[in-house]
Amino acid sequence: MEIIGDLKKEFAEGKSPSGDRVKDFASKLFPVETVVNVHYKLLVKNNLLGNSVAMDGRPNVGIQKFIASSSGQKGFLVKETEEEKSIYKWKEGQFTEADRELSSLWRTVTTDEQVLIRLKQSLKGCVPDKIKDFDELNMIVNNHLASPDKQQAILLALIQNYDINPAIGFEILSKWGWAGKPLISQFAPYAFHCLRVDTLFLFGLSTGLIGTRATNRVDLEYLYYQPFGNIFTSNDKVHKNLAPLLLRDDQKFIVGTELKQGLKLIVDFLANLDPKSVSQFKNEPPIINESLVFQLWKEFFGYPQTSNWERKISDSEQEMMKRKADEFIQAVENNSIDSVLSDNAEFVVRKSYLSKNDPCYCGSGKRITDCCLPEDKFNEILRKQNEKKNK
Repeated sequence: MEIIGDLKKEFAEGKSPSGDRVKDFASKLFPVETVVNVHYKLLVKNNLLGNSVAMDGRPNVGIQKFIASSSGQKGFLVKETEEEKSIYKWKEGQFTEADRELSSLWRTVTTDEQVLIRLKQSLKGCVPDKIKDFDELNMIVNNHLASPDKQQAILLALIQNYDINPAIGFEILSKWGWAGKPLISQFAPYAFHCLRVDTLFLFGLSTGLIGTRATNRVDLEYLYYQPFGNIFTSNDKVHKNLAPLLLRDDQKFIVGTELKQGLKLIVDFLANLDPKSVSQFKNEPPIINESLVFQLWKEFFGYPQTSNWERKISDSEQEMMKRKADEFIQAVENNSIDSVLSDNAEFVVRKSYLSKNDPCYCGSGKRITDCCLPEDKFNEILRKQNEKKNK
């Protein structure tokens, strides 16, 4: 949404036209290894209906169907999101009239400085007049949300604020009642997380700890996805203040400038290597003790002691891996099977798309058609795919 908003953004003379800027941003997203998390509103609704949402650092992905391979192994196909479909179009500079209208609406909403000013005024008298810092804000919000006599109001707020229709809202209230009216933090932990983000923001806004900059409310949405990663990084002021309050014990918040410095050390290191040597760091960073990136890999993945990328694979192992990959891909064409828990799945298949301008999958940093898949081979694969689609 932030990227498409740039379609209507005015640029200073000499800068790229908006369409080019959007295309450039889009081309940096969704490499073949990337997966998109399910939209937070859908997760909130499902969680309130009694479905669990993993909050342990893993992404929650949409499952298109459950499948079985020819050898009987069970897995699932990851659903392609509407956001992915849009990004793939924008990477090629394809913008619909609807994209442009959405862009105009988005910029109108996110640049209206009066929205949060009016919201702040409407909150007067609803929260304590003065809160001295974010630690005190966190304590007050936690006490507020843990109050037993406020749980029904909290549940109603979730139903209203997350666009849940009345019929489903009634079902949620009934489930909560049948469960003995527990604390919402126990009844629907992920929905509670999102409400806690909102409450921290509203209380902070009301007391002046958080400013009325127009985009602050939009930036809040990043925090809804915080449980689905191990590290949250940002240079945004609201994120710097709120993200540390929402961390699990095994999560870290990294200031954006610090991460950039760590990445720059890696870039400078790779600049002195030949292309073949550069590609060996596609999956893991070089061991540079002063690099924050290396330190994070060491902490979260036991790198380099537990590194597995340098393991020598025999020709027979490689052949077996190729056969298995083909078997799993072929399974996509099979009929759906009864659902299996994702934690018990033995394989996952996700469809992805490559354009000529995408970076090569070998990690060289070059365009794919300038590296492992020359343009004539790329065009041949594309021709065969189109023939198959037409059939």
